[in-house]
Amino acid sequence: MLGLLFIAFVILLVIGLDLFTAMGGASLIYLLATRTGDMPLPLTLIPQQLVGGVDSFPLLAVPMFLLAGELMTRGGVTTRLVNFAGVLVGHIRGGLAQVSIVTNVIMAGMSGSAVADAASTGSVLIPGMVKRGYKPEYAAAVIAAAACIGPIIPPSLMFVVLGSMVSVSVGQLFAAGIIPGLLMGVAMMIVVYRQARKLNLPLEPRTTVPAFLKASREATLALGMPVIVLGAILSGFATPTEASVIAVVYAFVLGVFIYREIRWADLVDIFATVAMTSAAVMVTVAAAQLFGWITTAEGLGKILGGALTQFTREPWVFLLIVNIVLLILGTVMEPIPIMILTVPILYPVAAQLGIDPVHFGVVVVLNLMIGSLTPPVGVNIFVTAAMARVPVLRVARESMGFIWILILVLLLITYIPKIVLWIPQMLFR
Repeated sequence: MLGLLFIAFVILLVIGLDLFTAMGGASLIYLLATRTGDMPLPLTLIPQQLVGGVDSFPLLAVPMFLLAGELMTRGGVTTRLVNFAGVLVGHIRGGLAQVSIVTNVIMAGMSGSAVADAASTGSVLIPGMVKRGYKPEYAAAVIAAAACIGPIIPPSLMFVVLGSMVSVSVGQLFAAGIIPGLLMGVAMMIVVYRQARKLNLPLEPRTTVPAFLKASREATLALGMPVIVLGAILSGFATPTEASVIAVVYAFVLGVFIYREIRWADLVDIFATVAMTSAAVMVTVAAAQLFGWITTAEGLGKILGGALTQFTREPWVFLLIVNIVLLILGTVMEPIPIMILTVPILYPVAAQLGIDPVHFGVVVVLNLMIGSLTPPVGVNIFVTAAMARVPVLRVARESMGFIWILILVLLLITYIPKIVLWIPQMLFR
């Protein structure tokens, strides 16, 4: 019957249904075809599992962080952060591309979403880079790559979903993402520096002291967001879910009352946008719970776990296989669906091999972020290509240098776990 479930799932995906519809439809077919004795399985399992999939306190952080990110983007925070990043690194070779990376490092501490960061920073920086003589596809590639940092540096929607799925501390996942996220930023800045010399990218004038002070003053309140959110989580003052509410209140006050770039009438559109995005995430998580319950009942995890452990008992070989599989899946699927389908299967095997669950979670999410840069389903390059008005494949070609350096960072954090675990071990003893 497990074969029927996956055959139905693949057929529904191939004919063009959304992931949650395909998982739900395949699960319904399985339940209708399966019997216990002479009785079919009760269809009341469907609403029970759907509700159980989203009945999670940590998942409340998803719509809250999405709302905080939308409020920050609409409230003028992005422009102020771009100006601040400009006075910090704009004078380095490849100035505006360097500014793009630093801005995304800062934005990562606010939205937790790669697509949100790509859209908000790209809307400001892609036209600016093109105006200064950068090729549009290169400008789009820089933003797409830099946005991958968003779900690694906390707060991270990916870590929230992953932690709720496998009962791993979201706070520890957040802490574990700090050093890998910063490594990604530094690695991409090195790539840009080398490419700037090769492509003769324009230099930006060194900022003056008055300009630095002005940009710093205007960005001070915006920079307070990651400090408050991360400080509340890492100090134990608030859970990630409670911190997400703090982020919403802070972003609301900034956008409406201090910067005054959000009108009361704008809130309807902001809430509607966030509601649709949140619903898309939650309905997928709910359907995955039903689908996952069936695969667990059929013993899929034990089957695959046994196959993998028979193939190898070496953690480093298992991690290499996981990296290869997730990188391949990233070319054809979006990050959250991959995580929902693979994490419940891979985590028990990782536990058997003695791999730290926090370390494994960061490795999985970084894999999925690299996948967001690879066609044909690289969501980041689709977003930035549309903004730059260039073909996706041209952006993908310009992204290759960033993909290789991110794979190098992936290998570092995969095989040197201390990079990932040092901060969590220090904070959560």
